[in-house]
Amino acid sequence: MSNETVKATVYLQVQPEYSYWAKQRRELDTPTAIDGAKVVGYTQNKAQKPKPGTVEVKITVELPKGAFLPLRPEAIVVIPETLTQPHPVTVEASDANEEN
Repeated sequence: MSNETVKATVYLQVQPEYSYWAKQRRELDTPTAIDGAKVVGYTQNKAQKPKPGTVEVKITVELPKGAFLPLRPEAIVVIPETLTQPHPVTVEASDANEEN
């Protein structure tokens, strides 16, 4: 890790998502029964008691320190006079003490 980056670690608890047919047949012990996975929990340290039926995955991300600085976008937009059209502004004055 260089001085220009920082690391953050998270432990994901991932649970399988079983196919409809695997649930109906109660055949959940084969890899073909699994259609996907979803994150059902996360911690910064290894879980003392992970949720039943999950696997724990440790992920470490390395980010540049500059990622935490506020975004400071800057732009200069030049509009040529030929693209502008003068238009009158109409203002009607009213007495602030009068009720409408």
